[in-house]
Parts: sequence; structure tokens; C-alpha cells
Amino acid sequence: MARPFKQGLQYFPMDVHIFKDQKLVDMHYYFGPLGLHLYTQLLLLVYENGYYLEKSEDELAAQLHRILGTRWVKLSKVVEMIRGCVEFNLLERELYTQGVITSLAIQKQYILSTKRRKTVNIDKYWLLDQEAMDELGSFLSMQKNRVNVCNNLVNVNNNPVNVDINTQREREIEKERDVIDIKDKSIYGLPEMHYLTKFLTDRKYIQQDSSDIVLYNKLFEEVTNRYSHYDVMVVVRYIVTYSRNAEPKIDDKFAFMKKSVINNLKEYKIKQGGESFEKWIESGFLQVDR
Repeated sequence: MARPFKQGLQYFPMDVHIFKDQKLVDMHYYFGPLGLHLYTQLLLLVYENGYYLEKSEDELAAQLHRILGTRWVKLSKVVEMIRGCVEFNLLERELYTQGVITSLAIQKQYILSTKRRKTVNIDKYWLLDQEAMDELGSFLSMQKNRVNVCNNLVNVNNNPVNVDINTQREREIEKERDVIDIKDKSIYGLPEMHYLTKFLTDRKYIQQDSSDIVLYNKLFEEVTNRYSHYDVMVVVRYIVTYSRNAEPKIDDKFAFMKKSVINNLKEYKIKQGGESFEKWIESGFLQVDR
């Protein structure tokens, strides 16, 4: 009888700077140490299974509630923290709505942690594109050449992830050319993005090369210094959703975003009656300023 295929991990490494990651900084800011503990336990559940976990929100919350301890935290708080993981992009949103727990970061670490295996089965819910796989393959190839860890190449669906050193050098040259092209377009290059600005580009609200990137960065830095990161994320998400079906179309998206975010957060702070900002908006209080 064939030996059962091993999918899960027995251990995985953790970067010593993991809690400096902006996503986890935001998680800690809103939920405290318990939020970080929940995310760590969530990673253990996923990696025990492989690179994804098929569970509904209710099932996942109930399991994590038992792990964290029913004496110390309410089930409703566990649900809120799990949703926080989604809002802060620690989990992939679309798959989460389908009852699948995974992310790009989880899958990258999974590939790195299975480098000694002959094959890795990634036939479901795979998020990494070919470029990301090539980069991981190059990293593993360099590791193999520096330290004789394993005689086997990492294969995915029988296709080698390992990339030849010369091919890697050609890719690096192409990337250098891309950087030169970008610098030719703007003497300043492309600015770094606030995580909420990145959220807007991911949701196609603005383009990655938008000239308003710096304005959005400044706006989000100001409001997250005055209000809860989670509340700001909630209102931004609702505004983006509204904008997709807005009639007539929004001419100045930055002005629209700025007025709507600031006015809603101010209004909530004045009139809140103990309910969460998310509940307040769901009750129909979201105001959009055209």
C-alpha cells in the first residue's frame, strides 16, 4: 500500500521581526496581545493541515475560542479578531468568504518549509503567481548551492521550482531595466504606500501609479493617528464599495474619500451610543459627500 501523502507541517520558522510587520502592528494596536496570540494559533491550525484550512467562520471561531480559553475571551470577540485578520490583509478576503483560510504569506512560508520534499501538492486555492514561484525557486536553489541540505529539488505538480543561476541573473538584469524605466518616468520614482493606500490599489479604487498616492498616504496617516485603525479600515472599505455603483460617477476620488472618511469618523465620535463603528455604519449611518 502506498505511503500516505504528507501535506501538513510539523514545524515552521518565525521571523524575529514578525511583530514589526505593519499588518501585525495594526492587529496589536486594535486587539492587543490577544490578537497576536490568536493569529499565531491560526497559523498553527493552517500549517498543521498544509497551506490552507477549510473551515467556516463559525467553525474556526469556535475552535479558536476553545484554544484561547473560554474563561478569558468571549466568542464574539474571537469572531471580531478573526475578521480583523481579514481586514488587515493577514488572510485572503475572497477565499475567507468561501470558508478557506490562507494568504500569500502563508503559502510562501509553506513552500520554504517543504523544500526537502520531493513534491508539494498545490492543486487547490493557490495564490502565488509564476513570478513569485520563480523567486522562491531561485532562493531555494541558492540555499542548496551554499549548504548541501538536500539532494532533491522542490517540485510543484511535478514541475521544478528550481531556477538555473544564469536564468536568475537574466531576470535580475530585466528587473534593473524595469527600475531604470520607472526612474525615467518620474524623477521621484514610485512612492511607498500606506497600508490603506495599498488597500485602495488592490480594490482598483486608484491605480498604483496614481499621482495622488502621496495625498492618500498623508490622509490615512492623519486619521489613523486620531482614530482606531480598524474603524478607519471599515469606513474606507464601505466607501470603496459605494463608489463602485455611485451615480453619477465620482470625478475627484481623493476629495470624495477625504470628505467621506473624515466626516463619518467625526460624526460617529459625536453620536456613538456604545455600539461599534461597523455596527453604526451597517445601521445606515454612512454619509458620503459628493
